[in-house]
Amino acid sequence: MTTSEEKAFETEWERVPYKLLFDCPKCKGAGFVHPRKSDGTIDYRVVVPCDQLGCYRDQAIAYKRGEIIEQSGVIGLKQTFETFNAEITGVKKAYKAAWNIAEGIGGFIWLIIYGGTGNGKTHLLNAIANRVMERGLGVKLVMMADLLSELRMAIETNQTDFKLKVLKEVTYLIIDELGLEYGSVWEKEKIEELLASRWNNGRFTVVVTNRDIEELPARLKSRFQDRHLSKCVLNEAGDYRQKR
Repeated sequence: MTTSEEKAFETEWERVPYKLLFDCPKCKGAGFVHPRKSDGTIDYRVVVPCDQLGCYRDQAIAYKRGEIIEQSGVIGLKQTFETFNAEITGVKKAYKAAWNIAEGIGGFIWLIIYGGTGNGKTHLLNAIANRVMERGLGVKLVMMADLLSELRMAIETNQTDFKLKVLKEVTYLIIDELGLEYGSVWEKEKIEELLASRWNNGRFTVVVTNRDIEELPARLKSRFQDRHLSKCVLNEAGDYRQKR
């Protein structure tokens, strides 16, 4: 990287999609570390991306160079609205809702897409993320299981509050495979804290689940069924991956 590219990276890394390196020996999977001051002591007031080989900083630099395609495991850059087959029976409503929220139109800021497996829900999430990035807005796309793992790992490095702050404040948060059970009481509290914050502050939030909407926790279901701010869409298509 040139000096100008490095300076730009230092101020824009938080906008970059990433997949945490859970076995990182430096950040222990948090993705962030506290830098050291000139006297060698740790500066707990500052957080920077981990520079361990293959961790957040490496991934961010690769992304800035346009080198990240599918190897990151986070956002599939080839999965866009243009590459999605909206003519498949049962997907049009989900496609339209995904397009509208990606463009920030339609009058809703929360979207849940539910339905069976293999019918393009994850493709639509990637399409939303790619479109949001094209618009120059911040977006984080994460699988629910990975999100819980990140929060657990962040405990060891005292990064939980910062991690939640990033997720609460990013313009678009997209969660793949939202589970009905969060695991421990602590995990449940943190997820509810995250979603409540995004709801109260009117931030764009998109999730998909393979389960029926009626099976969601009551508080979460009530938010997604608020017709003034939310939209629930059933992707009625079958598993068309098996047909390929």
